[in-house]
Amino acid sequence: MGHTVRNLALLAALVAAWQPSSALADNDDTQLWQFVFLTGDLDKDTRLTVDASQRWREEARGGEQQTLRLTIEQTIAPGVRIGGGGAVFDAGGLTEIRPHQQIVIGRGRFELRTRLEERFFDGADRMELRLRQRIQYNQPLRNGWRASIGAEWLGLLQDRSAGRGSSTEQWRAQAGLAYKVSDRLELGANYWMIAQPRGGQPARYTHVPQTVMTFRF
Repeated sequence: MGHTVRNLALLAALVAAWQPSSALADNDDTQLWQFVFLTGDLDKDTRLTVDASQRWREEARGGEQQTLRLTIEQTIAPGVRIGGGGAVFDAGGLTEIRPHQQIVIGRGRFELRTRLEERFFDGADRMELRLRQRIQYNQPLRNGWRASIGAEWLGLLQDRSAGRGSSTEQWRAQAGLAYKVSDRLELGANYWMIAQPRGGQPARYTHVPQTVMTFRF
């Protein structure tokens, strides 16, 4: 286990240290996110997941952020789950409350997720409504290792600011590696690239190395 943990720590450090040349541009930044997940079955068809994260970001990107989210899902057919929950996001004393509803469809090693989020911000004109569409592929490897790649589109159906219409908020690309330490513990490291379109201006890119710890009960 010690060798595996060192390998994951080294992978996370290398990803954190690596920045494409475009990351030197004013429109780019690098963040570090650390996730902890607690997940398990409440009964044979119901799953509970609680996740928390610490996100280190530049002050220009909103400063450090802490998150806490709860999701309950029900299996309604083979490979199909529906569910919902809510989350609290806090950064610099400003709070976002975010209920969500979702459907997840698994087909072989592919997983498709559609999530609708209602976002309530301190001082905003109104609730923001966001739709998220994600596809992910998971590839089992040898000796407890697993690799994954994925992509996600995040679109605003209703902006928090009155007078603004719908728009694409983000595109995300993800690659990750995880190791199953035991039946209850998995450790992983991911890299996300987040692209934020800005109309006629150049897109903003965020590079996000992540560490992930998942406990199963």
